[in-house]
Amino acid sequence: MDIQHATHRGYLTIGNEDSGYVEIPCAVLENKKRIISQTGLFTAFNRPRKGEKRQDGLPSIIGANNLVEFVTTEIEEKCLPIHYYHTNGQNSVGYDAELIPLVCELYLQAEEKGKTVASQEKVIAQAKIIIRSLAKVGITALIDEATGYQYDRENDELQKLLSKYIQEDFLKWQSRFPRKFYQEAFRLLQWEYDPFSLKRPGYLGKFTNEYVYNHMPPGVLQKMKNLNPTNNKGRRPRKHHQHLTEDIGIPHLDKHLMKLITVMELSNNMSEFKNNFAKVFKDTYQLSLEFQNN
Repeated sequence: MDIQHATHRGYLTIGNEDSGYVEIPCAVLENKKRIISQTGLFTAFNRPRKGEKRQDGLPSIIGANNLVEFVTTEIEEKCLPIHYYHTNGQNSVGYDAELIPLVCELYLQAEEKGKTVASQEKVIAQAKIIIRSLAKVGITALIDEATGYQYDRENDELQKLLSKYIQEDFLKWQSRFPRKFYQEAFRLLQWEYDPFSLKRPGYLGKFTNEYVYNHMPPGVLQKMKNLNPTNNKGRRPRKHHQHLTEDIGIPHLDKHLMKLITVMELSNNMSEFKNNFAKVFKDTYQLSLEFQNN
């Protein structure tokens, strides 16, 4: 059995102020399948996981005899447990996330046909709440948002677009700066961000020099400028980081960017960002010293 790894995980929030909110553990696997935890299926409908299993192969939430006629082949397929490796490396089991709306439909159909019983009224009420939620945003989009996969999804689409027009070498340096760096920079600078556009305002280069390259050891930025001078149109033929060494320069840059993006995320505007940046990077060359000592 081919066991996939979870690349993203999070909690899907469903409900409203009147009924209360529930959080459902969810994840996205390597094959891009969206899943929910086995316990999460019951949590979604405010039901305990324990219960009489009346039908083999079906979770107890839809295993009652009065619901059997509404169980479709699609539901049976979605009820098959999915084994995967959690982001922490542990073996986990879940269900296809599309099972949630299918269970909702099952209960609503059973109610319409007058086949439900009094003990199922609470599940029916929750099913209606979930259906209303999903009518606004699909289950796939909800899980992508909950796990953070939406950002990598956009990035994947961007890379597919780039690969049609740009040679592989360009893609290698294009991915050096995380998409999150540009997203946060645009937000702080109050620019509209389009994940599918390669256009970058000229000031972004100055921003990058000031908050990234200027905080590398003395002389690094000037050396990169010398190796990568501007042409007669004021443009540089390459990206500065293409000149960084693989063993020290690139790891330094990666670590700095991780720390920098965190500071950007915690800042509401440029003024706040500058103050936070000054506090976090008070020792300009701290990162370089760490690399030299390791």
